[in-house]
Amino acid sequence: MLNRRSLLLTICFVAMTALGYFLGGVHERSLAWTADRRLLKEFDIRPAALPKYVSEADQQLSASGIRFEEATGSGITFSYDNGPEQQFHLAETLGGGVGAIDFDSDTDFDLVFVDGGNPAEWPSNRTSRIELYRSEKNLRYSAVTSASGIEWTGYGHGCAVADINNDGFDDMLITGYQMSALYLNQGDGTFEEASGLREMAQDKWCATGCWSDLDADGDLDLYIACYADTPRSLPAPVCESGGVRIHCNPHSYRAVTDLLFENEGNGKFADRSESSGIAAYKEYGMGVVAADLDGNGTVEIFVANDGDRNLLFRQTSPWKYEEIALTSGVAFNGQGETMGSMGVACADFDRNGLLDLLTTNFSHESNALFHQVSNLTFVDTTQGTIMDRTSRSRVGWSAIPIDADCDRFIDLFVANGHVTQMPSEDWAQQSSLLRGCTEGFEEARDAGRWFDAPWHARGACQVDLNDDGLDDLVVSLIDTPAALLLNNSLAVGNRIQLHLIGTQSCRSAEGTLIEVETASGKTTHIMNRNAGYLSSNSSVITLGLGADKTIDRLRIHWPGGAIQDLGPVASGKSYTVIQGRQGLVN
Repeated sequence: MLNRRSLLLTICFVAMTALGYFLGGVHERSLAWTADRRLLKEFDIRPAALPKYVSEADQQLSASGIRFEEATGSGITFSYDNGPEQQFHLAETLGGGVGAIDFDSDTDFDLVFVDGGNPAEWPSNRTSRIELYRSEKNLRYSAVTSASGIEWTGYGHGCAVADINNDGFDDMLITGYQMSALYLNQGDGTFEEASGLREMAQDKWCATGCWSDLDADGDLDLYIACYADTPRSLPAPVCESGGVRIHCNPHSYRAVTDLLFENEGNGKFADRSESSGIAAYKEYGMGVVAADLDGNGTVEIFVANDGDRNLLFRQTSPWKYEEIALTSGVAFNGQGETMGSMGVACADFDRNGLLDLLTTNFSHESNALFHQVSNLTFVDTTQGTIMDRTSRSRVGWSAIPIDADCDRFIDLFVANGHVTQMPSEDWAQQSSLLRGCTEGFEEARDAGRWFDAPWHARGACQVDLNDDGLDDLVVSLIDTPAALLLNNSLAVGNRIQLHLIGTQSCRSAEGTLIEVETASGKTTHIMNRNAGYLSSNSSVITLGLGADKTIDRLRIHWPGGAIQDLGPVASGKSYTVIQGRQGLVN
């Protein structure tokens, strides 16, 4: 009798303890969301947190709608091969990226795609898994991989394009499953692998690479988000859902640390992962962006992690970082929950002069838009918005902020597609296009036939493919030829395009902040080639002006702190801005 009574008391105690932990977690998440709501009220932040004044002309322009049309006959036949069917290796879920790269410096952007293959067997096929296409103008491309000298036989994911040695030629980092490598542009149409970086990255499984001048010495340093410690052998344990075999959750494997490298010049890098404090954190890294988020002259690093808290690193001294995501409000969503975060975007979505952060997330979670309300203080304003309602049934990957109709409101493209063939969910999914407007975002209707069909989309980038002054989109798809989506919006505003060249700062001007002042107000933009997920944008930035025909003042905040004021600037042209030189070059 005594033993039975003791057993019952023990069971009751355990149950009460478990219930206490559960209710405590619910209460903690409730407090987190309540705290966010207090911030929303204190800073007068609404889901439509846009300027109080928007000109009538801009409102009429933005009401006209945005539209994209898929280009045909381009000569690009690439499709991402994620592996043999029914193999269920985790690497097959990530997909590949695409980069806009002017590798021959003829001012026409070429395209590079990263391929996969068989993650259990590479590099046995000994064939390059990179596809490089040269622009022949008029939306025609020719495959030039064999002549480029690139022989990368790994199972690939990401492509990070940048001029890492300030010689005026775009170089490229390729990341992938248990292999990463850097290829330096020789200026004659060929590439040569930089020695050392492949060995420094060892055999880590890495996703997105991000270039930024982290120490303000005039060259680009490198952060690489890495994923999981997964063996090449076929997966064990076997995972199922509803009696159907699926790819296992990444948390079936150990997370790994990310990588941080200092650029020492001449293609040489020093590993700062341990000494900087970055390696103290092991998460499932997917997307990454580096930017001076608080405008104090130093660069922060935000990392989107799959199923774990996100990370935000703030520099405390040269090559020393502290992690502040929890106190900044970006570690979890507004409900205090972790997210299956894949891609990341950085832009001033609410036009308050501060850069915001966005993550694309797994199904049954909404994508999360974190508005920055003050120095490194962010609030998740997604709940109840159109972004919340349209993203929960989809798995989001690359996120591209784009002012498609140049009305001064930032629109948003998100590439969607499930990671595996779940019995109750669609594997192929429609990608999303949200139109920026006075209400924050609304779903773009009649955006084009491509958006009506489901795809297995992953990486994407923005680039003006046909030189019409409007940003287009390129999307990498699994087992389907990549999509070139031409911006065919019904009505577009005035605009300019800028190509920035640093002299004291890094030549490619990565991370430069641009303030545009017109009669209708001020907008803030960032030069950011690191595109959403695994990909790289064009180095030319398009600035929408809406109904305004002139920029009264163009203020350039170069990396390192130098400020350059230009203006007035007429719309309708493409300009080159050279650091320290007054005036613009047509």
